[in-house]
Amino acid sequence: MDLRGALSAKGIADVRTRFTLETNVSSSVVHLDLLLKIPPEEVLFDFLAQCGLPLRFGIVDTDGYAYETLRIAAAIERAPSPVRDCILASMRHVALLTDEAGLEALRAVNQAHTGRVSALHLPDAPAQCALWMYLRHRDLFDEAVRLRGIYAQLTEPMLLDTLRQPLTMPDNLVVDSVRLYEATLLDEVTGGEIAIKAPEGDVRVSVLDLLDHWMPIENPMRNKRFSVVAAKLGIEFFPEPGQMIGRSVVLALRRRGGSNLGDFDAGTRAHFEAWMSHWRLTPGHGGHAGPSLSTTV
Repeated sequence: MDLRGALSAKGIADVRTRFTLETNVSSSVVHLDLLLKIPPEEVLFDFLAQCGLPLRFGIVDTDGYAYETLRIAAAIERAPSPVRDCILASMRHVALLTDEAGLEALRAVNQAHTGRVSALHLPDAPAQCALWMYLRHRDLFDEAVRLRGIYAQLTEPMLLDTLRQPLTMPDNLVVDSVRLYEATLLDEVTGGEIAIKAPEGDVRVSVLDLLDHWMPIENPMRNKRFSVVAAKLGIEFFPEPGQMIGRSVVLALRRRGGSNLGDFDAGTRAHFEAWMSHWRLTPGHGGHAGPSLSTTV
């Protein structure tokens, strides 16, 4: 079934549409229900633009959004893969709070942070509210997700290409250093894998340092023939008050197998999730960062 057929099945097909999709649109159809709940207005267009898909329509039909929804869904499907993956992964995250329970979680978090968001900016429509909070106040949105105790299922591959370059330090005073401690590379031509591990005794030396020293010309990290399929990040924390030695934590990531985030306490996990987003290591990011538009209310 093509996208127009999916819309027809819902009774909202528009005779003005002239779109013919030649690609499989199952990914867009999965999120069609969410698109139907959100009017094609500024917040939705800002969300799409932040993912790399700038769209602007003329006068929107006030009698219904079927035609505009179809155009948006078709544009998502035709977008380059990194852009489409970013949009669909972000929509999957937004969908976690698009029911009444999600709206209540957002309101509860908002009440705990008095002054951040006016109650007038929390509409009764859960889907619109969830998207607005995800776009404008991502930290509050993530807190509401944790409050409900739910997490997005990681069905998108975790792209680890950003690990080919040194990671920037997290904007957090508790972290002393971050390094690529171990990396597994897949040779896309032969199917073979190589694993490189940095020395445990020197937290300042990373896998990138070793490869630059050992293989300055044929460094697999500089060769697109090799894909990063697994990695471990060594994160060193400064000592806490009263302690002589800080914590050493290993964050394990796999392109197809997710991560070990579930092994950490809620506070540490929240830090790691924020840092992974900053490093573009979350599923669906690819070459585009997820929406991070910062505004005040």
